[in-house]
Amino acid sequence: MPDLRLALEIDGLEIPAVITTPEAPPRAALLLIPGSLNSDVDGNFAPMFPGQPEMRTWVYKNLAEQLAARGMAVLRYSKSGPGTNTVQRDPERVKAKYSTFLQRPVVASAFLDELLRRASGLPLAIAGHSEGSVVATLLAQRRREVQRLVLLSGPSKPLLQLMIWQRWLAGEGTEAQHAEAQAWARDYAAGRPLPPDMSANPLASMFAFWTQPGNRPYLHSLECVDPCAEIARVSQPVLLVQGGRDLSVRAENADLLQRAQPRAEIARFPGLQHFYKSAPEGLAPQDSMSLSTESDPAVASAIADWLG
Repeated sequence: MPDLRLALEIDGLEIPAVITTPEAPPRAALLLIPGSLNSDVDGNFAPMFPGQPEMRTWVYKNLAEQLAARGMAVLRYSKSGPGTNTVQRDPERVKAKYSTFLQRPVVASAFLDELLRRASGLPLAIAGHSEGSVVATLLAQRRREVQRLVLLSGPSKPLLQLMIWQRWLAGEGTEAQHAEAQAWARDYAAGRPLPPDMSANPLASMFAFWTQPGNRPYLHSLECVDPCAEIARVSQPVLLVQGGRDLSVRAENADLLQRAQPRAEIARFPGLQHFYKSAPEGLAPQDSMSLSTESDPAVASAIADWLG
C-alpha cells in the first residue's frame, strides 16, 4: 500500500508521520493517535529508563496497513521523546510545551488538520490507543468534524488510580490498602500533601516515581483527567476495542467506559494482548508486551465494519 512520509513542526518539535492509503480511492479517513511510552511512527517503543527493554511491536504500522486494505486512509505519527525520531528544532520551546499531558491534544489536533487537508470530503474518524484513547476522547469533544471515535485498549481511570486498581485486581494488597492507596492517588491529583512514608502499603510503590520533579508535571497533568468523565461528554458514536489478555489495560476497563457512555459498543478479542497480538494464557507481563508477531487483522476488520 502506498505510504506518504511527512513531518510537522509543532511548538518547536518536528514529528514524523505516515499516511497509508488503499490502492483504490479511500472511503474514509482515520487519525491513529499513539499511546504512552516512547513510540515511533510504527509502534516500536524505545526504553524510557535504564534497564527497560526496547519493544518492537509494529502495532501502528500493522493497524494502518490492515485498515488501508479495508478502504481507509490512515495517518499515524510518533509520540514525542527519545528514540521516536522526533527532532527538537527549538529545545526551550519543546521543554516548555511538552512537559505536560495537555500538549498531546494540541499535537493530535495539528495532525487532524493535516489529514483533513489531504483527505478532504471523506468521512473522518479518530482512534486512540491506550493513553492515546484519552487524547482522542478530548479531541472528539473539541473537533466536531470527527464523526466517529474508536478507543483502543482505553483506560477507564486516571493512570495512577488505574495502576493501583489493576494490581489489586491481580491479587496484590488488601481491600483496605487498595482504598488507602486510591485516596493517596486522589490527593496527588488534587495537589494535597502525601504521607512521608507509604512503604507499609505495597500498592503505593509507584508514588516515588510519580513524585520525582522531572516526572511530576506530565504525570500530574495526566492524573487530573478522568477518562470516564470525558467519554460521558462525547457526542459521536464510540467503539471500544479490548483484548481479553491485555495486562496493561485490563478487560474490565471497557465495561466501566461503557457504563459512563452507554451508547458505546464493545468489540472484544479474548485471546489478544495490549498490542493485539495473540498471547498464550499465563504469559508474563513483560513477555506479553514484547511480542512482535503481526497484530491480529480481526481488530482492523471490526473497526472497518463498525465504521461502515
